[in-house]
Amino acid sequence: MRGGNERAYLGNAPIMIGGDLIVAINGDPIGEQQDLANVMNKHRAGDTVTVTIYRAKRKMDVKVVLGEARERT
Repeated sequence: MRGGNERAYLGNAPIMIGGDLIVAINGDPIGEQQDLANVMNKHRAGDTVTVTIYRAKRKMDVKVVLGEARERT
């Protein structure tokens, strides 16, 4: 998975744009952050999932082995 590489602003908050856009996991559509959380709660570390992404206008499926979640600080 590739993160954004260009800084933009949403209001006063800086965000990074230009990375992969996740649109589905194992066929479950991802439209907002809560959808991602709901799908990921069905899986555990070590599971393999198929992540559907758009990268540079190209749709692709990527197999990903899930790791342990890390706490944000």
